[in-house]
Amino acid sequence: MGNCWTCFKTQTDHTAGNCATNTPDRTANDNREAAERGETDELLINNSPVHMTNLHTSSGFLTRPVTLLNGNANTMGDIIGTIKDSQQVSDHALTALYQRYKDPQEDAILSDGIERLCADLRYKPDDFAILVLAFRLDASQMCRFTRQEFIQGLKNLNADSIDGIRVRLEQSVEKLKDDSELFKQLYRFTFGFGLEPGHRTLSLDMAIILWRLVFTVHTPKLLDRWLFFLGQHSQIRGVPKDTWNMFLNFAETCDITSYNDEEAWPSLFDDFVEYENDRANQNVTDKTDEEDTRQPQVHVSDGSL
Repeated sequence: MGNCWTCFKTQTDHTAGNCATNTPDRTANDNREAAERGETDELLINNSPVHMTNLHTSSGFLTRPVTLLNGNANTMGDIIGTIKDSQQVSDHALTALYQRYKDPQEDAILSDGIERLCADLRYKPDDFAILVLAFRLDASQMCRFTRQEFIQGLKNLNADSIDGIRVRLEQSVEKLKDDSELFKQLYRFTFGFGLEPGHRTLSLDMAIILWRLVFTVHTPKLLDRWLFFLGQHSQIRGVPKDTWNMFLNFAETCDITSYNDEEAWPSLFDDFVEYENDRANQNVTDKTDEEDTRQPQVHVSDGSL
């Protein structure tokens, strides 16, 4: 066709000659075809559960699917939020972030690196949010994030920067306040996370620390009494997994005054309820004794008048 390639450009680019000769007919045909295509596209779009929303960028168009709510397009804030949430994290950024905290001698982030990470995130190492971070990274051991755990965990979090991690942690903490199933997953994770390598039970000291930490956003009424009881019984060797897991249900549903020791509760719960009942009875006895002690003093005083 030679120079007729210019016929596919806009009309202002057309020049005289053979190309210009057919311009009106071609333009009419193009308009009809465009109209037909537009009608077809509209039918396809209207019958699709997802509309394609074109978002202008400095380099052209960025087309992303945006789900409709009740047949109406989301607000621009929702659209932007959807785009941000769907963005892929950068492998390069994740590797650089890992290298920043990695131990010089071992291919893992250890205590020193975790402390620096916590400082950059503006958290203390024993803050609840750091336990949530370990949970979201699916860390298998305390004070240690492997390369796989750190990088894959942050991919799952959809965060590849310190600011991104902090935002995701704040969102996770808020969700844990309302999502009981997610909290249950965190609670069960915490037991394995706190185990020393090769051990099957938590040391009593570690169990007390982790119980207080994990219940930061869901604090049972009897938690303080439970931890006080454990502190008074240092002979308890450790807390097995079954006891740890069942305490969540015990704390949420059990009423000490109507506790049934014939149910399949761990024996440690029986001991705790008995201890609490003894304390309650002791308080009543002490009060009665005090009244009995004061009563004779009143009679002596009356007799001396």
